[in-house]
Amino acid sequence: MSNPFDLMDEEPMVPAVKPEPVYLKSLNPEQRQAVETTEGPVLVLSGAGTGKTRVLTTRLAYIIDKGLAKPWQCLAVTFTNKAAREMSERLEKMIGPDAVSVWLGTFHRLGLRILRSHYNVVGLEKDFVILGEDDQERLLKQLMQANGVDTKEWAPAALLNVIQRWKDRGL
Repeated sequence: MSNPFDLMDEEPMVPAVKPEPVYLKSLNPEQRQAVETTEGPVLVLSGAGTGKTRVLTTRLAYIIDKGLAKPWQCLAVTFTNKAAREMSERLEKMIGPDAVSVWLGTFHRLGLRILRSHYNVVGLEKDFVILGEDDQERLLKQLMQANGVDTKEWAPAALLNVIQRWKDRGL
């Protein structure tokens, strides 16, 4: 058995310092400040093509890398499918396969994801279908024709607008 006092002569164990992520090196000082600020909200105002998407995506990766949130606890909402695809691709390059667990997408895509996960709570069937504008108009035309309503006198597109206004009012 070794003498326990022999351990006193050894160097204390120092925790390994995690190297700086590569993705931080390409940021300018303002972008880096926005990425590394993790307490409270951050407002990023800048013109087109100045790196807002890069800042937001990098901030998301930074928060996940620092262990401040798990990927599935993060929500990133954007307006276009193109921006959502771009952000997803960038995030995957930064954090790897965990990126698929992040709730990232357009308002419509995320709304659909929530409905697919909780369809029964709102009284939908598991295999519910959401119709696009063209499909809505085609279905309305079929219903009108089946019920003898003249589609020339009552334009389906105009009726869809009326239905949309009713939906907006919760009717």
